[in-house]
Amino acid sequence: MNSLFKKRRQAHLLRLMKYWRLVFNDQFTIALFFMIGALAYTYAQWLKTLSPGAWWIRWLLILWFVLVMQVGRFATLLKPADPVFLLPQSDGIKKYLNQAFSYSLILGELMSLGLLIIALPLALIDIKLTAPAILELLLAGFVAKLSWMELAKAQLSLQWSRHAKQLRLGQWIAPLLIGMLGWLTAPVWGCVGAVLSYLVIKIGLQKQDLDWRAAVDTEQKRMYDVYRFFNLFTDVPSVKGGIKRRTWANGLIRWLTIPDHAWSYLYARGFLRDTETSGLVGRLTIVGMLIVFFVPLGWLRCLLALLFIYLIAMQLMPFAQHYQNNVFTHLYPIEQATQLTDFQALLKKVMISLSLLLILASLGTELDWMSLLSCLILGGLELYWLINFYFKKKMQK
Repeated sequence: MNSLFKKRRQAHLLRLMKYWRLVFNDQFTIALFFMIGALAYTYAQWLKTLSPGAWWIRWLLILWFVLVMQVGRFATLLKPADPVFLLPQSDGIKKYLNQAFSYSLILGELMSLGLLIIALPLALIDIKLTAPAILELLLAGFVAKLSWMELAKAQLSLQWSRHAKQLRLGQWIAPLLIGMLGWLTAPVWGCVGAVLSYLVIKIGLQKQDLDWRAAVDTEQKRMYDVYRFFNLFTDVPSVKGGIKRRTWANGLIRWLTIPDHAWSYLYARGFLRDTETSGLVGRLTIVGMLIVFFVPLGWLRCLLALLFIYLIAMQLMPFAQHYQNNVFTHLYPIEQATQLTDFQALLKKVMISLSLLLILASLGTELDWMSLLSCLILGGLELYWLINFYFKKKMQK
């Protein structure tokens, strides 16, 4: 059983690395550096505007503590067929789960503690934190995450799976109480509260026998969530998109469609009804607008708006090959140049609309008309290059 988990962990990491390479391509990596830099700069500038003693700072730190503890889940790497083949090995499965628990705990602790450190500059504005106090806060976070994992493990047991809702509630209440002790009183009391909560959970949930159905279902849901994230950037066979009827989009379809153009008809309906492409473009636009709006520097807002225009175009262009594997579309007595022209018209309408939203968001809280005009000109030039030159070159490959 020891070698079984090691093999599954290795295969799992290799599978994730395959998708991570597709996600962190050159374009996304450059965009990510810009976004992280912009967010870090915005965070630093925002901290300068805060004054010590604001009542909401500590409550914001408590909320952040609770949310951070939810990052990193219990990964068992169990398969649907395991209840049949591994059921006789009751002793071995305990060792397997202990290995899975250690693996999940290490990853969860690294993510949680890293996110807690991000909040320390905010805490230093209102609280005079010494080095021991910071260590006590991090220790409280470490033990709180350990308690969170123990509650997650208990949800997969025969004795406690029927109380899964109460245990999930405990995964929120325990960090809330620990955060309140740590931020409203003193870090050392948060540390004491974390240790006490862990002891209560560990002693109270001692007897645990694996509930195979709950464990397999939970792992399947966890992996589906992971694949859904990757599906935002690339096609994942494990996640199948669906077609939804959207009657409210009839007006948009008429606007996107060129009359008497078969390919325009297909592309307009396919784009609006395909949950993968339209959903991805919509999410990128919303995220881009939020990030661009809250960046304090005008030139940086414009730069990020142009960057998101580029990213959205990169995600939309592959839709030109959406019907490539449909044999019936090859029977159309229509030249390929007409197909590309129809998609180019769709690309132009969608990108102009979304670009205007991003550029309007780049105004932020200041009505700087010169900055808006500059961003409009640069955005127009970028769209002209993407649609009339880059897209054609991409389709020729």
